[in-house]
Amino acid sequence: MHIGRIIFPYILTFSFPVTQNQANYDKNNETMPKENKAVLRYQHILDIFRRHRGSRSAIKMKDLAEKVGVSVRQLGEDLKYLKEKGAPLEYIAAERGWHYAEGSDIAFIDDQLLTDEDVLNVRIAIETLSRINSRDLSPSGLPDVFHKIYKAARKWTGHDTLPKSIYFDPLPRYEGGRHLRFFLRAIEQERRVAFQYQAYHATLPKAVTFDPWFLRHYDRRWYVGGFSHDPMEGFVRTFPLERIVDKPVATGFFHDKPAEYDAESYWRHIYGITVPPGRQVEEVVLQFSYIQGRYFLDTPFYEPYEVLERNNEKIVVCLRLIPNIDLVRKIASFGAELRVLAPQSLVSEINAFHRKAHETYREL
Repeated sequence: MHIGRIIFPYILTFSFPVTQNQANYDKNNETMPKENKAVLRYQHILDIFRRHRGSRSAIKMKDLAEKVGVSVRQLGEDLKYLKEKGAPLEYIAAERGWHYAEGSDIAFIDDQLLTDEDVLNVRIAIETLSRINSRDLSPSGLPDVFHKIYKAARKWTGHDTLPKSIYFDPLPRYEGGRHLRFFLRAIEQERRVAFQYQAYHATLPKAVTFDPWFLRHYDRRWYVGGFSHDPMEGFVRTFPLERIVDKPVATGFFHDKPAEYDAESYWRHIYGITVPPGRQVEEVVLQFSYIQGRYFLDTPFYEPYEVLERNNEKIVVCLRLIPNIDLVRKIASFGAELRVLAPQSLVSEINAFHRKAHETYREL
């Protein structure tokens, strides 16, 4: 199963490999427990259909039974079970065979059946774990990680456990999550999409034709990024998922994604989500008060950085960035504890930002 890209401030790509049992299915293994043999059959059937996916011809029952190594009757029971579990199997009467139709997929991890929504949730969980655990989360390490999660969950939900001691920031209700599956599938299948986008500053939504290339999570929100076909844009941009109204639809395929495009490079010199067209990378020099500077060095809001000066009064750092509105808001959040020394254009933007805020409070 191909696993696409979900982008946090850092980009990680995971894939679930075909298991050795699935690849080397042995129909003559009589020592294997009955339930395990059934799981291997299901895995083998799904693997055959996935390899055949996209073909216009159906796989005849007799041919499929021979490939799997079971009777036609047993195969019929297996297909019925898989359909009930959500496999997009469709019988073509004219061809007296089956094929994989468009729709949600299912997969087996060991003997656990997962829907594609389950797999998506696992992938998001892995990405989240990677943010707080620097250890390698390669496929070979996943079973151990999941076992630890399972054991931890049992302890946290037991009746005789101690009160919970770890707390995270509460997450607000987020409407954009309903579009995650659609866009992840569209990215992996290179589907051109269309949707209605309601900008905050606009009265009515506008129609968007879009080639989605990646998903990115920033500041508790999901964004889809890619190429906008709006004649007024014609560049890579991002859309917050919660501002997409109604249901997005796939309208075709795209085949013109630039070969030189790389998501990692695209975000390398950006703080936040906005990539301003036409602006270049600049050396942003920031002077922190000594205390706030130490906070920055311990948990920098952007890396890499270079320390230019450090003493008991201030800490000065240099970041190579493309200035954007996200950076302006971040710098402004430090108030008098942070001063921009360069570039002059960013100094002017911060001055204007604070001046406008000051005028707002003068009216009170």
